[in-house]
This record gives sequence, structure tokens and C-alpha cells, in this order.
Amino acid sequence: MIIGVLILLNMGSVIYCQDNVMFNYQGRVKVQGSAFTGTGNFKFAIVNNAGDESLWSNDGTSAGGGEPSASIAITVTDGIFNAMVGDTGLGMAAINRTVFNHPSQIKLRTWFSDGTHGFQQLLPDQKLVNVELLGIISGSTDFTIYVDGSTGDDENNGLSPSKAKNTIQAAVDVLPERLNCNVTIDIANGVYRECVKIHGISVMSGKYLKLVGDDSWFPTSGGDPAVRITGCDEDISHTKIRDASIIIQNCANIWIQGFLFDYTTQYGLFMTDGSYIVKNCKAANTGETGGYYGGFVVRTNSKADFYDCMATLNKGAGGFYLRENSYSQMANCVSYDNDQNGIYVDTFCHVFFRVTGKYSNNDYSGIVCGAHAWIWFYSDYTGEIKDNKNYGIRVRFQSFCMNDSRNSYLNNTLGNTFAEYDSYLW
Repeated sequence: MIIGVLILLNMGSVIYCQDNVMFNYQGRVKVQGSAFTGTGNFKFAIVNNAGDESLWSNDGTSAGGGEPSASIAITVTDGIFNAMVGDTGLGMAAINRTVFNHPSQIKLRTWFSDGTHGFQQLLPDQKLVNVELLGIISGSTDFTIYVDGSTGDDENNGLSPSKAKNTIQAAVDVLPERLNCNVTIDIANGVYRECVKIHGISVMSGKYLKLVGDDSWFPTSGGDPAVRITGCDEDISHTKIRDASIIIQNCANIWIQGFLFDYTTQYGLFMTDGSYIVKNCKAANTGETGGYYGGFVVRTNSKADFYDCMATLNKGAGGFYLRENSYSQMANCVSYDNDQNGIYVDTFCHVFFRVTGKYSNNDYSGIVCGAHAWIWFYSDYTGEIKDNKNYGIRVRFQSFCMNDSRNSYLNNTLGNTFAEYDSYLW
């Protein structure tokens, strides 16, 4: 007798009762190729990743990943069944939440009988996500996920430093698309050789998803932030193999703080279609000559505010590159020794400069306004723009620059400021 199976695990429904948990398990079973309808008999066990250790079973009798003795009767309609695993009201043993603190990946193992042909184990075993973490995420209580590239394991729940995850991506991947609380991903000092991708996560107004590394670093500190996300896999030739350190798309209220982004083929930090805050970060040696690259890139209807950030030795459009109807504030930022511009502002973008800034020694200009862009130096700002190989500030194609006199200029090769093609310096 062959039983064809397609199993779907739905961990979205989690119920807590003191220290015990239940979760919904949905699936489909077929007998000889036809969807089964009737009363099915099921047995369940939670096992370790190797499948040779039983951590829980519906009647408490499973050992070594083996089949439990007693079964649970569940109605099956057109092959579809729903089981609340751990429901004592169905005659199952309770599941203590400590089961999910097991150091390795844990799995749900299931046996099924149609009442005629005996029990057969359904394959494959289903991976269980961290139920305790899901319970936290679904509420409004702030929480932290820990990452440690030296001692962590991506199979850990990440809810304490001793149970830290190994990669930043693994911490991001456990999060849902909507968050109603502040969530911090706390990343230990070290080198992370990955491209972190964050997509479609929205945090309610007034709350943030924060990725926090070395938040003690400032542009005036010297050296680099102690948390590095890099595009290379070795530090001799620094061969670039990843496009970016972090890519964020279609997100709301994401906060990035305390990182060095370096040796990527295109971008250090890329942000588009969302709202972002970036603090205490440095982008260096990113991009390739030519192309719309940059250390920090903001594109397409985004709001991204930068505080105490540095861009140096980047190739492409600029150390900072903003375009396509985006908005930014720049406070205490520095951009120098880039192979094009310190900052390139383009296509209907607005940038406001606050407190102080230095945009010097770039191979083209310190600051460029491209097409229909607007920059404004606030009255609280005093900056420095010097030693650029072209202009200090270049304003082009119906763009505007307000209060440029808030900067001091020195040794910009072609001139301190230049406006062309119906553009204005006020």
C-alpha cells in the first residue's frame, strides 16, 4: 500500500497556555493517488534534526524518533486535515515550550493510517520554526534577536546571546511582513560575508526594525566600525563577489546602525521604495568605475536620513547617491576620495544638510545636483568642501542650491560653485 502525501505546515496559529504551546498543522493525504475522506488516524512526534532523538510525542511513548503507541483520530475531507498539535483536549500530551530551545533544528514527524492498511510514516519530516519566537512577534512587546558570526548557529532561536544566530540574514528571515513593536537585531563584532536582503517588512508608525552593530563608531573615531558586512570572501586580494552588503526594498521604518560596508561590486547599502534611518555607518571600496553605483544609494520614492556616516574610496556615481523622487537629511556626514562625487543628487530628489559635513578630495565634484534636484544647507550647518578635482558644488538641469555659503571652499580645481542649464545657486 502506497500513500502519496503532500504536507503543509502552518505555524501562523500559535496558542500559549502557561509554559505549554500548541500549533496548527495542516496537510493533505492521498491513498493510492486519491484524496482520502473519512476519519484518519495520526501519530505525531517532535524529533531532532537527525531524526534519532524524540523530544515529544502525542502519547509520550516515542523513543529514538520511533512511532508512538497511541493515535489521534482526525477528520479528513478531500484529503485535507487540520490538527492542533499539542492539544490536550484531543488526548495529546502537552508540549512544553522548552522543546523549542533544542540546539539543533527540530522537526515534526507524522504517521497516518486510513484504518485499513496500517500506519505509514509521512515523508519528509517537517521543519519547525521557533514557536516561542513566533509568539513574541505576533504581540506588541519589544524584543531582540542576537547574531554572532563566531559562536552563533542559524538553527538557534536567537533570543539570547547564548542562542545567537550565525548570520544576519537568518535573523531577518524569521520576521513577518508586519511588525507592531520595536525589534532589534543585535549583531556581535566581527566580519559577515553575506549580502543581507530585507524585503517587504513594514513596522508600525513610531516603531522600528533596527539592525545594530558597532554603534559607538563615528566618522571622527578613526578606523572602521567593528561590525563589517563585506562583498569579498578573502582579505588579501579583496575580490568582489557580492553586489551589496545590505539591500532593502519596499520597507517602512528600518534603522541601520554601526556597520562597515566594503568591497562589493555595486553598492554598500542600497535602499529603495521605503523609509529608512542610517547612523554611524561607513561605506568604502564599493562599486566599479562607471554605472550608477555608490557607497550609500537611495532610490525611488524613499525617505532616508543619514547621521554620522562616512563614504570613501567608492566607485560609480558617488559616495552617496540619491535619485528618483527621494528625500534625505544629512547630518555630520563625510564623503571623500571617491572616484566621482562626494554626493550625487538626481531626478527630483531633495537633500537637507544639517549640523556639519565634509565633501572633499573627490575625483569629480564634492556635491552634484543632476536633473531637477534641490539641496538646502540649514542655518545650523557649517561645512567644508575642498580639493575636489572638478567643482565644489555643481548644479545642473533646472536644479537648485540654497545657502551654499554655509560651506567653506578651498582648492576646488574648476571652481567652488557652478550652475548651468537653468539652475540656481541662492
